[in-house]
Amino acid sequence: MKKLLLGLGLGLICCLSQTNALQPKNGEKPTYCEQLVSVHGLLTRAQVECGFNKYNDQLISDSAKCFKHELGDDYGKDVLVFGMKEFDRNVKEKGKTATCKSLLKEFPEYVGK
Repeated sequence: MKKLLLGLGLGLICCLSQTNALQPKNGEKPTYCEQLVSVHGLLTRAQVECGFNKYNDQLISDSAKCFKHELGDDYGKDVLVFGMKEFDRNVKEKGKTATCKSLLKEFPEYVGK
């Protein structure tokens, strides 16, 4: 799980245009928790918008631990919302159907129909 999240999380947090990028709290590379919570936000929005009926409970549990032990409530919410907005940005760029299909393909261990 860490390897997959690291790859996507870096894409979500670091490599977007400055207007969309969430700056990691440490000012450098995003932590595992920043990546995890942003992916959780992305997939939470996708679950609702794409009609996914399967969602990995471990992702929810791990995200809650990140809120509690590293990110805190305020910053954790910012990271979560960032992930949700990434879903919206992808829908604007690629369309909802393509975004939903892509997420099902990229994250079959986390979401499903």
